[in-house]
Amino acid sequence: MESPEALRWVHESAGIQQLGNDILSVVHPELYHNAIQALHNLRKVELTKWAADQWVSAFTGIAVMSNRRSVPHVDRHGAPAWYDLLLTAGSYLHAELRMPEIGLSFDYDSGTAVAICGNALLHEVQDWGEGDRICYALFMREAVLSRCGCNWVGWSTKGSYQEIDAS
Repeated sequence: MESPEALRWVHESAGIQQLGNDILSVVHPELYHNAIQALHNLRKVELTKWAADQWVSAFTGIAVMSNRRSVPHVDRHGAPAWYDLLLTAGSYLHAELRMPEIGLSFDYDSGTAVAICGNALLHEVQDWGEGDRICYALFMREAVLSRCGCNWVGWSTKGSYQEIDAS
């Protein structure tokens, strides 16, 4: 069943989806190509064709968080070697993306894009001070890619780039 509001959001978010594709194609070309193949496969199945034709993203899902703290967590439904992409926007001036298990903290200001192996690294965002903060979290679900007949993809390596260039 079609939802006009959902369809409008999918179309209006096409720019964010494409930005995510562009970043993923650079940081993990094998995963990008595999995920695009899964999307093409979904477009060939009558049951999923309509929805897949509307979806631009190589990522299988997008979560939008607004003015929300993020407790320390890992994202369980992807694979450890796969990247989630976090895109930030808003009027806030400063935030930090923390990875407490490895003792790292990064500036996470508005306009930041972070590719993170969210299944492998505990991460959090506690405070951002004043202003509004939006995070678009683009992610992959391992079950979706495997059901679409795509091969499992491991860590991105130097060889990943050489293989893509050769094809």
